[in-house]
Amino acid sequence: MPYIKEFITGNTITLPAIEGDLKNKIAPLLSGNGHVIDYAHHSVVLNKQRKLAFYSASNIDGKTWKAIDRSGDFVKDDKLVSPDFQLGKELYDAIKAKGTRPNDFEQGHLTSFQEVLWGKAAESKKAANETFFYTNCAPQHERVNSGLWRSLEQYVLKTETVKHGLKVNVITDPLLSDKDPYYIEKINGEFIKIPCVFWKVIYYPNANGLNAVGFMMSHKQLLLQDGTVTFKKSDVKTEMLTKDAEDFFMDYKYDSVYQVKVEFIQQETGLKFMLKNVNLPFQSEEKKDMLYKRIEVMRTESTTKSFAEQEMDFKILNIQL
Repeated sequence: MPYIKEFITGNTITLPAIEGDLKNKIAPLLSGNGHVIDYAHHSVVLNKQRKLAFYSASNIDGKTWKAIDRSGDFVKDDKLVSPDFQLGKELYDAIKAKGTRPNDFEQGHLTSFQEVLWGKAAESKKAANETFFYTNCAPQHERVNSGLWRSLEQYVLKTETVKHGLKVNVITDPLLSDKDPYYIEKINGEFIKIPCVFWKVIYYPNANGLNAVGFMMSHKQLLLQDGTVTFKKSDVKTEMLTKDAEDFFMDYKYDSVYQVKVEFIQQETGLKFMLKNVNLPFQSEEKKDMLYKRIEVMRTESTTKSFAEQEMDFKILNIQL
């Protein structure tokens, strides 16, 4: 069963609306007239120009969720949507194929495979497996993918959703901006823009009704420091690669760095979220340029423990989810 809009009892949370000129960028399904790619416990809509998702939306059931460790390889989904609309190994193996330095970024899950591990065992396993399609993937610096963004995902699951037995909806993606920098090399003869900012909108219930909060994080400076991206098209190397009532989410300690207004995410993405009769508890006002400086991730040590083994050694202050 894919993303369920009535998942949170008594509420209907529709997928974000894609309007205006963005409609022309939606990748169609291979069969039928639709565009929503349905997987177990989550659904995805692709941007055919950027070959990345507009968003990935999931449901989490805290009462039946159970963590497991799982590793796997991403593959293109050639059954539901054209592989031509998906970035794959041709991008992620680009630097490794040169053999001169480690890859600067990892294959980052949008909907984490850990988020969908709820329900009966067979259903949970199917859901985890189906997060390993490139439709649900974006290039993410390892300091983000294995570090701070992962800690936020861990917080949402372990400290709030599972602890309180909540049902939660999560919608997430990279921000696909026309101002994104280019990957330093052409991939199969194409200029590829790399998204710099990642966002997450979380819907959750409490005694006051339905709530939604937002988070953003940027790895732009990390990628620029590593020489992975450039804003100058002329710098891109031209050779073609041939190789391979309780505010449950108000205690996140990184809130002062990463929490943002849901309305700001809506403004920046161009997506229209379901916000009717939804409480938006985080309402900090900031200038756009200052906010983007604040959400930039600095270079720090990332964890080596598996997701299932990690213990929550922090609280997230004033997070509203």
